Amino acid sequence: MSLIFSGVIIPISTIDWYGRSASVVFFNGCNFNCLYCSNNKFIEVANRLEPLFKQGNVVVIEEIEKHILDAKNFISAVVFSGGEPTAHFEELQHLAGFAKKEGLLVGIETNGYYPERLEKLIKKRLLDKIFLDVKAPLNDMQKYKMITGGIKDATLRVSRTLDLRDAVIEVRTTVFRSFADDCFISGIAKALSGRGCTYVIQKGIPEFAPDERLQKEAPFSRDELAAFARSLDFLDDVRIRTKEKGEERIIKKV
Repeated sequence: MSLIFSGVIIPISTIDWYGRSASVVFFNGCNFNCLYCSNNKFIEVANRLEPLFKQGNVVVIEEIEKHILDAKNFISAVVFSGGEPTAHFEELQHLAGFAKKEGLLVGIETNGYYPERLEKLIKKRLLDKIFLDVKAPLNDMQKYKMITGGIKDATLRVSRTLDLRDAVIEVRTTVFRSFADDCFISGIAKALSGRGCTYVIQKGIPEFAPDERLQKEAPFSRDELAAFARSLDFLDDVRIRTKEKGEERIIKKV
């Protein structure tokens, strides 16, 4: 039976993998329903759980392969995003294998809920970098539930993803004033100490958030995010990402 793909592809992006040009493949559907999700158009389906959602641009998976091949001379990597790409493991594994056969690096932007699936890709040498979206301090289950739409075991599963070996992990956190402060940021960062992870603090964009309360908030400024980052001097690599200036490295020790 032929595999199908539901989602969209951006043939060439320079913002999803710092320092690389990559094709970005967005899968429909997600098991989270985050308050601020700027990609919420990819999870607007009746049932947010598996299997692959046949909504939007549904094509045979060879069409996605063709797009990757067309961009191959201009990229060095493929990044799988969503939605949640690991929710569609068969399709994800197939496309990751295709990218690796073409000599491309593979990255996955993930909420970290399926560590066992990521581990399978690592063991098969189909995954080079994990871009892990950590929503809140991993010791704060209630805040994690609040942000993700009631996912009860998210902190446990994300912690297991953070413990994975043999793949580079970059941790990202999107911040809004209503829930992010010094303790929020430092609480996440403390779980990264000694792991060698890059930590990126991302500016939340209120107008992109589905939650109406967040839409009314004033976003953090670039300088406010930089101050958050500078306070994390126990980490080796801390960056900020803003709409105005893109990605900036604030702390670099290695």
